[in-house]
Amino acid sequence: MRGAKQFLLIAIVLALAGGGFFMLYATKPVAAQRPVVEREWVVDVLPVQKGEVQPMLRLSGRIVAARDAELRPLVEGPIVDVGPNFRSGGMVKKGDLLVAINPFSYEAELADANAAVAEAKAARAETLAEIRSSRALIGSDRQQEKLRKRDMDRRKRLTGRGVVSQKATDDSNIAYLTARQTRISREQGITRLQAQAARLAASVTRAEVRVSRAKWSLGQTKLTAPFDGVLTEISGGIGKRVSPNDKLAKIIDNEHIEALFHMSDAQFGRLATTGGVAGRPATIVWRAGQNSVRMQATLARTEGEFDAASGGVWVYAPIAADQNGRGLRPGAYVEAETPDIRYSGVVRVPESAVHGGNRVFVLNEGRLAERAVTVLAQDGTSLVITGDLSNGDELVTTRIPEIASGLKARPRDSAVIQALASS
Repeated sequence: MRGAKQFLLIAIVLALAGGGFFMLYATKPVAAQRPVVEREWVVDVLPVQKGEVQPMLRLSGRIVAARDAELRPLVEGPIVDVGPNFRSGGMVKKGDLLVAINPFSYEAELADANAAVAEAKAARAETLAEIRSSRALIGSDRQQEKLRKRDMDRRKRLTGRGVVSQKATDDSNIAYLTARQTRISREQGITRLQAQAARLAASVTRAEVRVSRAKWSLGQTKLTAPFDGVLTEISGGIGKRVSPNDKLAKIIDNEHIEALFHMSDAQFGRLATTGGVAGRPATIVWRAGQNSVRMQATLARTEGEFDAASGGVWVYAPIAADQNGRGLRPGAYVEAETPDIRYSGVVRVPESAVHGGNRVFVLNEGRLAERAVTVLAQDGTSLVITGDLSNGDELVTTRIPEIASGLKARPRDSAVIQALASS
């Protein structure tokens, strides 16, 4: 009996709770449905106007010296003197003394070489004198040989007649042969003396070469600046013994400098196929702190081969002298500006107008329409494009998230007008 009462009570409570829930659900307020309104984007537009454009190539690079040189002594010895500007950063003129090496051994070598020349010349002069003397005597030898032969022939004729004895004939024959041998021996002596004179002439030449070499070595005891410039990487001082293997300094020509900058394959190809790179004007911009120094230059030459790592080529542009870049040094970072080729029938647009590198959008009857384009060049923050565009098209330059054809849009100027009208 007690259990039935408890079950009845639970059933009543559940019935009341269910009735309350259904009554609340039936009387809940219903929210009014708002109509779906398409969003309209406010965009900036640029009227398309095709024409001729010559953009500027803006490149980066560095300053390099038109020439530099490592300074090494060409002779060996201890340093006995250095120039007043022989120090890092020292400015020198062509011919200024940098380092002087002890010249004693080279002066002695020069004196010895001069003595060898004098000795060889004296020996040759003596031999030539002997040759002249022998040539003078050989005429007498020939005359004597002729007389001896005549006497011998006469005696032979007289011997046949019985006038002259055989002994007298033999004596004249011997006298003739002796005279003839004397003449032949003197001629051989002249030949030997001539050969000796030739050897002595060669000795004179060798000695004179020694003199020239000694003079050159003596001149190299003073290392001078090969051209105007600034010194770096100084190594050496008084008392240090140096040899041709020692690098004493490096000199950089800071008066004749060049800009070395990188040009991509595409940029180089455009210029190379339309008149070439050499001779094009360029402006070099050196940003020195808060100031920017602009200098005029001319593209002169390119590296001998393309740089596979960077995908382009390095171009040299000598900077014209007597400009305001006196403090410029090799290694400084610079920018270069040079005219690109001329494009006809193209449009210059902001970078924000191009999507994905090959798409733009135009405003057509309040909707965005996609057009395919080709980017030909970049000019600072602008792009030079060509493609499916016509004069008068309203090109959208505003970046819209998830931009696509068909989006509703209106120009910003018309939005301002509508806002003023409603106010």
